[in-house]
Amino acid sequence: MNKYITAGELAKLATTTKRTIQFYDKKGVLKPAKINESKYRLYFERQVLDYQMILLLSTLGVSLTEIKSHLKKRNDLAKLFEKKEDLIKNKIEEFNFNLKNIRQYLLNLKNNKTLVNPKIKFIKPFRVYYLDKIGSYAKIGSYCQELEGMFLKKGRKFTTLTIFENQNYSPKKSKMKICALYLPGMELKKNYINIVQEMVYNPGKVMSYMYHGRGEMLSLFWKELEKYCKLKKYQVRTDVFDYEIYWKVSVNLIKQEFEFFLPIK
Repeated sequence: MNKYITAGELAKLATTTKRTIQFYDKKGVLKPAKINESKYRLYFERQVLDYQMILLLSTLGVSLTEIKSHLKKRNDLAKLFEKKEDLIKNKIEEFNFNLKNIRQYLLNLKNNKTLVNPKIKFIKPFRVYYLDKIGSYAKIGSYCQELEGMFLKKGRKFTTLTIFENQNYSPKKSKMKICALYLPGMELKKNYINIVQEMVYNPGKVMSYMYHGRGEMLSLFWKELEKYCKLKKYQVRTDVFDYEIYWKVSVNLIKQEFEFFLPIK
């Protein structure tokens, strides 16, 4: 037969506190087996093992909701651990990514007094398809998707970019060309042939910086690139527009890869 113990006795056997036991009771994770006439919470002795399972799972980062579901349904632990293993791997990857960035930013600040370490490049003329847009930077992603949807055939790798026709920071209302790099085999849908335009863009000498991370932070690194040019006394051209290329866009934010191009003299 199951023997009853009080919340205090359970806490002692589990080497925890009565307050912790009460906390898990309130959260519905470790409920008492019954409440007696004196309003004391009584537990089965075997619920010490439930507490230890709660402790194990919470230590591994399993949420209280998931723990509650497991204890209630006695779900397959292997599946729960496999799911959590993937999440932890992603976290480790994210931490390593952030650590690498922090070290690089510290080095850049030491050497350049900015977050960036750009390079001078000479870019040959290249051909693009484009749409003229006036809107916020926040809409660039949806504009790129809109352009992509206008193609019947996209070539081997559909790559988008934005050419900024405003010479200053205009996050709310910017004049832009939303572009796709031309590749052999690309073909527009018939109803968009007269909407999507083509041109050859010739940026020439540029200061370039490759950025890996969240798209929401692109403007910050643009400003750092401009700061770098100012500190190093590079003259920015006003006759050629800035642009950025989205080399890799992913649901995994740390795998995203963007490149900035600031034309210089």
